[in-house]
Amino acid sequence: MIHFITVMALALLPNIAFDEDEAKLKKVTPASETYPISSCAVAGKALGSMGAPFVHIHEGRQVKFCCKACLPAFKKNPAKYLAKVDEKIVAQQKAGYPTDKCLFSDEPLGDKSKDVVVNNRLVRVCCGGCARKLMKNPAPTLKKLDELIIANQGKKYPTTKCVISGEDLGSMGKPKDVIVANTLVRVCCKGCVKKVTDNPADAVKKLEKAKMKK
Repeated sequence: MIHFITVMALALLPNIAFDEDEAKLKKVTPASETYPISSCAVAGKALGSMGAPFVHIHEGRQVKFCCKACLPAFKKNPAKYLAKVDEKIVAQQKAGYPTDKCLFSDEPLGDKSKDVVVNNRLVRVCCGGCARKLMKNPAPTLKKLDELIIANQGKKYPTTKCVISGEDLGSMGKPKDVIVANTLVRVCCKGCVKKVTDNPADAVKKLEKAKMKK
């Protein structure tokens, strides 16, 4: 199984601790590329269990820790901890992956397919060659993946309520589609989009509860 990491936007989210130098850059990670796991990348503890999570940007990729004390261990061996994060991301996103075909070759995904983690997202391709193509320019493929997710998951979206505010979708204008962990989260307004970006794992958890109720 192959996992890759690419350089994308840096993050600055509200109510979260940041590396001071990174915070000064004032760039925002798109909701679809935020750290989607609810546990610390180093200690494995639940984020929020030790106060506001600490956000670090490693080669453009957002990573979260339960506290700043975990940062030195991560910097000493980032490959070790990112490998564990990638395993969790694959497990989290594989079941709901929106297609059984490679986004490059259109060939069926089979025994030789590769699970590639890029920008905290799972992208499945048929072979190593397509994985290398993905890494050269991931943006068009991620856009195509977004379109598939919205088309497939939008048809059977499990609730007519915003999972953040509880308001009816459409009550504040056209609902906003946000993709987190390769999952469509539909919210009522821009304010709720920011809350999804701030805590993506919680938003996905609320959506799962809505699915169970349905």
